[in-house]
Amino acid sequence: MKTVKTAISVLLCLVMIFAPAMNCASAAQAESKAFGDGEGLNFLVLGDSISEGFGVENSDEAGYARIVADTEGYDYLNYSRVATDTSDLLSRLDSREEIIQAVREADIINLSIGSNNYLANPDVVMITVGALFGTNDKKLDEIAQWIYEDYLRLIDRLRELNPDAVIIFDNVYCSWEGLGRIPFNKAVVRVNAALDKAKEARKDEFLIFDLASVINGHGELVADDSTHPNAKGNVEIARAMLGFLKELGLGEKTEPVVNNPGIDYNFFVQSYGQFAGAIITVLVKWLTKHY
Repeated sequence: MKTVKTAISVLLCLVMIFAPAMNCASAAQAESKAFGDGEGLNFLVLGDSISEGFGVENSDEAGYARIVADTEGYDYLNYSRVATDTSDLLSRLDSREEIIQAVREADIINLSIGSNNYLANPDVVMITVGALFGTNDKKLDEIAQWIYEDYLRLIDRLRELNPDAVIIFDNVYCSWEGLGRIPFNKAVVRVNAALDKAKEARKDEFLIFDLASVINGHGELVADDSTHPNAKGNVEIARAMLGFLKELGLGEKTEPVVNNPGIDYNFFVQSYGQFAGAIITVLVKWLTKHY
C-alpha cells in the first residue's frame, strides 16, 4: 500500500511538472511558410507535438513527416505545435491566413490531434487523479464528446477549404505500462473511439493512419520523456506511413530516406537541468516501465 501511495504521489507530481511546461511551450508561434513551386505533391501536416516531432531536437529535419516528404519528394509544410488541442487547431484554421492558404493548396493533409484535450487540459491533475481511482469517467466521457464534435468540425472546415485533398488523421498510442498506464490509456482509448466515431459519421471524407500499431508495445521507439517518439520511432512511423501512402497510390517508396539523422531529445533535462531532469526521467521511466 505504501508503494502504491508513493507511486501515485510521484505520478501526480510529474503531471503538475509536465503540464505547465508543455503549455508554456505551446505559446510559441509557428513560422509563416508557404508551399513552393516543386513538382511533388503538397504535403501539409497539422496538429500537436507528435506530428511536430517533439521527441527529436532537430524535428524540422528528422520528424516522421519530414522523412516521408524527403523520401517521396513532396513539397512539405508543417504547422504543428506542442500542446495543441482540437479547439486550438480549429481556431487557427479560422484565423491564420498562412495555414488557411496551405490547406487550400495541399494535396495531402496529415493530422495528429486529440490527446492534448486531456494532457494539456487546465484540469489535468484532477483528471489524472479521477482516472487513477475510477471516479471521473463522466468527465473523461465529456472530454471525449468534445473531441468527437471537434473532429467533425475539423473535417468540415478542411473540406470547406479544400474539397479534394486526401485527409489523414493519425490515431493515438499508449506505450506506457505500470501505474502510469491507468490514466493515460483511459484517455487514449477515448480519443481513438472518438476518431472511429467521426469516421463513421463522415464516411469517405478522411482516412485513419494506425500510428498506435507502430508504437504500442515498443518502448524503444519512445524518447526519454516516455511520451514522444524518439529518432528511431520517427523513422518507424515514416516507414509505416510510406507503406500506407503507397497503398493509396500517393507514393512509390517504402524505405525511409533519412537525410538528417534525428537527435534524441530529453524534455526533462532540457527543461529542468541535468540533475533534476535526470531524476525526473528515472521516475517517469519507472512509472511507465520504459527502462
